[in-house]
Amino acid sequence: SVYAATHRNGKQVAIKVLHPEMTRLPEVVARFEREAMAAAHIDHPNVAAATDFGKLEDGSFFLVLEYIEGKPLRDVVAQGRLEPSRALRILRQIASALSRTHSLGIVHRDLKPENVFVAQSKRLGSPFMIKVLDFGIAKLVDEARSTKTAAVGTPLWMAPEQTEASSDVLPASDVWAIG
Repeated sequence: SVYAATHRNGKQVAIKVLHPEMTRLPEVVARFEREAMAAAHIDHPNVAAATDFGKLEDGSFFLVLEYIEGKPLRDVVAQGRLEPSRALRILRQIASALSRTHSLGIVHRDLKPENVFVAQSKRLGSPFMIKVLDFGIAKLVDEARSTKTAAVGTPLWMAPEQTEASSDVLPASDVWAIG
């Protein structure tokens, strides 16, 4: 579950909580920890920033993320055709975020319109800011090369090599999803 909250310093944040019953599933906990670690290491204006991660007394894990005011790209696209100039601004920002994650050796593996938010921009002259989020199934490139796992991701957005457990999932897989 994701909750809106206000930090003691007055800043709005989002708190993602993994409920205690889910902590009995090692793969779910690993995914949550992977998301926390990936988000904490990616410092980029187009990636939702993570500021804290921990475990509550009841066994629930939590992740504190930047609060994003906006809507998923899925909802924006559902409203109708995008003007080419707006579509290009969106694509450039997604590509910029992925360029940073890939430079850190992180492959998102689940890039889709639900994991891209169109947020209100805080920059002068910019009508919106793209935020890539949900690094729950992200992998480090070296890890993706050395461990073969079951196909993971959302089928409609998966690159062909991502559908085969025997194939490496590399930055090109995220580029496929942008297309």
